[in-house]
Amino acid sequence: MNILNNWKTLELVTRDGETLVCIEGRVYGKNPRFPSSSHIRTSPITGYSFESNSMVVMTRRGSEYLLGKADSSEAFAQQRLMRRLSRLGQKPAASFNELDTQLTGYSEYRQKAAAKES
Repeated sequence: MNILNNWKTLELVTRDGETLVCIEGRVYGKNPRFPSSSHIRTSPITGYSFESNSMVVMTRRGSEYLLGKADSSEAFAQQRLMRRLSRLGQKPAASFNELDTQLTGYSEYRQKAAAKES
């Protein structure tokens, strides 16, 4: 798994008014796409979990990053990130569930289908 160090959060707003949270930082790991210590910006964060007291974020493109040391200018970076994500409706993932991940929006679909049948 890739590790992000010297990271900070970015809150971006699309033309449609959608708020997205991304992370920028230096990536370390064995991913051939990124030479070690490359500066990257993730795709929008879709969820997070904790592994051995470290926060792991999941992105819209399906990547996972272990968050290492935050940028020194970011006081309480992890807590602020969790607050931003909770405002956007992102909750911690209890555990990775491949079926759930593949069925994004499935519960809304079922609710609409049930409403039509009524």
